[in-house]
Amino acid sequence: MEVDTLRLGFIGFGEAASRFAQDLSQAGLRHIVAYSPSAAKAVLDDAIRKKADDAGVELLKTPKAVCERAQLIVALPPGSKALAVLRRVRPHLRPHHVYIDASTSSVKDMEQAAHMLDGVAPFVDAAVMDPVPINGIKVLTVASGSHAEQFRAALEPYGMNIQVVGEKPGAASAMKLLRSVCMKGLAALLFESLEAAQRYGIADVLAADMARFINGRPFEQIMKRFVCGTAIHSERRIHEVSESLALLKSLGASTRMTRAIRETLQQITDMGLREHFGAREPETIAPVLDAIIDAKRAQRT
Repeated sequence: MEVDTLRLGFIGFGEAASRFAQDLSQAGLRHIVAYSPSAAKAVLDDAIRKKADDAGVELLKTPKAVCERAQLIVALPPGSKALAVLRRVRPHLRPHHVYIDASTSSVKDMEQAAHMLDGVAPFVDAAVMDPVPINGIKVLTVASGSHAEQFRAALEPYGMNIQVVGEKPGAASAMKLLRSVCMKGLAALLFESLEAAQRYGIADVLAADMARFINGRPFEQIMKRFVCGTAIHSERRIHEVSESLALLKSLGASTRMTRAIRETLQQITDMGLREHFGAREPETIAPVLDAIIDAKRAQRT
């Protein structure tokens, strides 16, 4: 797919698609079309038409029209509608198309989408990792599938930040969803810790101290310390977390996350990771993760 002849189509023209289109147009991409149900019904003065005009996008009436006019088709529907949208687009796809699903969907849905397009058209599973309105095309977009490199090669010259993470459809969505476990979990932990601190009257100073700790070193070092250090010192840390739990209860604050932390520490202790590593912190995270997986497999047999 030559850069100067690239024809791009969007299925869905919401906040993310319109910002992508605007940035790509400004970067020199001249052939951009889009379809969305609301855009198809829009009259001349509707806001979505002005948004399309500003982004250099021609709005079309049907998914079929997009497929007729574009080679690279990026679908950005709500994640719950990804397969329904694909079923509507599929009859119009041909082998020269590349269909990229960039919705936030389940891994299972992306695997099914790849199966649906097997022998019909190349499929790419993509996941946008950060807010598009803030970062535009510079946002990290991860992609997987046997044609993910083709997607990267087509749009990277226009400034898109695309990282190929594997040839298996679903890997990109898995990366986003598994990162969410940490990021959303961190948010829940902050709520629990800071709510209790607010009840005690020390929320401001606690927030400042946590920020000092996080800002004081690269996060790669923090991850290694948390994972490798906990593998060795989990038993000792159970006592401190138990005291934290008692304080939360006395303040009438939420305890859900802290109870889960204590349970996790007990589980790691029961796995014998300290003994497994000879009471020495591993140099990298991977051996700890492998030891946990092996221990869980052994428990099931």
